[in-house]
Amino acid sequence: HPARDRATHAAGGGAHLTYCLAAGLLLSPAVRAEGQDPAKLTPFVEETLTTDDNVFRISKDVDPATVIGSSSRADTYHTTAFGLNAEMPLSLQRFVANLTFNSTRYQRFSRFDSDGHDLRGSWLWQAGRVLHGELGYADTVSLASFAQLLSPTLDRLQVRQEFVNGTWMITPYWRLRAAGDRLEQRNSAPATLFNDVTIDGVEAALSRVSKAGNSIGFSTRLERGKFPTAEPFTTPLSTTLIDNAYRQYAASLTLDWTVTGISHLVARADQVSRRYDQLPQRNFTGQTGRIELTWTPTGKTTLTAIVQRDISPYEYTRSSLVLLKGFGLRPGWHVTPKIDLSADLEAVTRSYVADPAQALGFTGQRDDRVRSMSALISYHPIARIGVQASLLHETRSSNAAFGDYAANVVWLNARFAF
Repeated sequence: HPARDRATHAAGGGAHLTYCLAAGLLLSPAVRAEGQDPAKLTPFVEETLTTDDNVFRISKDVDPATVIGSSSRADTYHTTAFGLNAEMPLSLQRFVANLTFNSTRYQRFSRFDSDGHDLRGSWLWQAGRVLHGELGYADTVSLASFAQLLSPTLDRLQVRQEFVNGTWMITPYWRLRAAGDRLEQRNSAPATLFNDVTIDGVEAALSRVSKAGNSIGFSTRLERGKFPTAEPFTTPLSTTLIDNAYRQYAASLTLDWTVTGISHLVARADQVSRRYDQLPQRNFTGQTGRIELTWTPTGKTTLTAIVQRDISPYEYTRSSLVLLKGFGLRPGWHVTPKIDLSADLEAVTRSYVADPAQALGFTGQRDDRVRSMSALISYHPIARIGVQASLLHETRSSNAAFGDYAANVVWLNARFAF
């Protein structure tokens, strides 16, 4: 496909930049400035074994045999990954690359076997004492979430991100930040190409910083989303093609404050406006925000509480704005120097408030209520070896037909760094 080829070629520039950065780190000499940390290169391999009792997130009201040709929703699969992490300081500059390649193989549903990667590279730049920032690129390939697809569809999802930002301490108490970014999402399944999108954003922020490092500020962001493939809606009489392109503006107040010696507060309040090029009845104007309070009663225990009403920062279904409302709790315990325990409890309502199907009168607004509980234990017998085990229980109820599911997932991971 010519358009796809052009997009792939354009993305290749960023990928080549990441590979060149990694090659530079590999070939960098050991010579360094007096007192400067040496370059670090850490290859690694890891294996993850996962058991999932509802791989495709099939509703309890659906006979799985009619969807996947089996009476069982469960499967066990393993993921083999290898790669390297590299870091090279050069005077005030620091170059970082993280390259991971993975291969996933299912025991039963082998048609969903896949290979993927996660490539990231960045230059953490600094000019004197008052100017610093980051220039970076990321490229990931993975299967799209079956929970989002609502069907056992094989859809390879490629997400590319390019970003640059800079911070200037105008005075010891005033901080100015500017940033720009681009996100490109590309799907492989023909039925999901309408979710292909390119999102360009720019933002600026001004903050007042105290001697203790606390800050309060104002920021603004402009975002433009373009969808190369129109979304089709078919009726018995005709087919309507919808362009989901949009412009979004946001103005925010931000707070980053150490309340006491054991508690830290990060908060954001926004006024957001999104305007669609087509079907303006989908336009969204409203308030969003997020509050995150971290409590550290001892040096070994933490508890983070999160309350949010926010636009989801990452969605597979890009053609619809997804509003998140809910809360989460994340306790953590550093048991010993080698063992860590953590948990994540979350209750979120996901409202698809700008679905073109709703604007056309085909459906009502889709609302999903997701509840999840997970626990993780990490063990590092020595610095280069890590073992992790996790349990997850997740349920979703939905007003969309067959949008509910329940799933239990257990995985075990072992990682060795050379």
